[in-house]
Amino acid sequence: LTKMQQTALVSLRAEGDWSADIDSMVLYQPLQLFPSSTWDWIGLYKVGFSSVSDYITYTWVKDDEVAFNDEVMQVFMSKEGIPVRGGECVLCYYSSNLRCIIGLSEPFKVQESKVAVAEGLLPERINGLDKIAGSEEF
Repeated sequence: LTKMQQTALVSLRAEGDWSADIDSMVLYQPLQLFPSSTWDWIGLYKVGFSSVSDYITYTWVKDDEVAFNDEVMQVFMSKEGIPVRGGECVLCYYSSNLRCIIGLSEPFKVQESKVAVAEGLLPERINGLDKIAGSEEF
């Protein structure tokens, strides 16, 4: 990714535990004035993403805003888009007016879905492919 801004314009963080079992919350706080838009969104990305379009899921900032005060806004992210297998992720705030990411959270852990495990939806081995794909030799 090409760096478009020298400093972050928005601070982001995942609130509470994240998994595909429950809806999640994002807290964000503007650090500087910027031209916000109803088309701004916050994306969930795997650590190591290389393109703005690599998001796992996203939420519209204005549509899914559930609470706010003068400093910190809270945005809802549906469990439907959160990866069942979990993993290390980051949140990014995308500004449609500036056409770039203007805020990036610290990495955080998305937990594997307990519901999917309990229902047998996460087999440990599917014809040996998971074992092969996870090995160093692959």
